[in-house]
Amino acid sequence: MNPQPHPHPLAELVRIESDPAYRALFCAELDAAIQDRFANRAAVVAEVQAAADRLRALILHGEPGPST
Repeated sequence: MNPQPHPHPLAELVRIESDPAYRALFCAELDAAIQDRFANRAAVVAEVQAAADRLRALILHGEPGPST
């Protein structure tokens, strides 16, 4: 089942530009989504770095590195 398209393809942009309250809500939600994405990205990078450190320790010393 396909959702019905907006009657005007740019209706959302028109509303963002013309309604200050809606624009403020949209921008706040957008900022929150961006911050959430950056936080998730930082967490993934930290996990990858920790895994690389453990692998490096295993290869170089034959022992597992710290598990934190």
